[in-house]
Amino acid sequence: MSMSLGTKSPMTDINVTPLIDVVLVMLIIFMVLTPLAEKQMYMRVPEFEPPNTQVVPPDSVPPDQIVLTALKNGRVLLNKTEMTVADAMVKLKPVYEGHLSKVLFFNAQDGTRYEFAVTVLDEAHKAGVNTIGMMTDPPMLVEAFEGAPAGDAPPAAPQ
Repeated sequence: MSMSLGTKSPMTDINVTPLIDVVLVMLIIFMVLTPLAEKQMYMRVPEFEPPNTQVVPPDSVPPDQIVLTALKNGRVLLNKTEMTVADAMVKLKPVYEGHLSKVLFFNAQDGTRYEFAVTVLDEAHKAGVNTIGMMTDPPMLVEAFEGAPAGDAPPAAPQ
C-alpha cells in the first residue's frame, strides 16, 4: 500500500493488491469446482468378446442384414446393388418401419466426399433407420475373387 504524508497531490500509483486477492480467490474456487463438474459422454461400446469365439464367415451372414455403401461417384450400394440415394431410401423405408433395433451397416468407399457420406446417413435416418453400425473395414466381396486363381485368396481380416 502506498501512503502520501503531508502532500495534497493525488496518488498516481494503482493499488493492485485487492485485484490480486480477488483473482486468487477465483482461481481457488475454480480449482475446487472443476473436478466436481459433470463430464460425461454417453457411448455404446461393443461387449467384450472372448478371444476363442469364431468370426461369422461371410456366407453365413443373415440375409436380412443390410449394408449401405456410399460410393465416390455419388451413388450408393444397397447390399451390392448400385442405385441412387433416393431409390435406396425408398427401399429402406418399409424395411425399417416399426423396427427400433434393426441395424443398418454403413460404409463409405475411399475417396467419397464427407458431405455426401453425411447426406446419405441423414437420408437413412429420415427413412426410419435408428441404429447405424459404422464399418471400419470394407465388406469382402466374394464376386471379386471368384475368377482369381486358388493362390490369390482374399486377405485375412486383422485380428
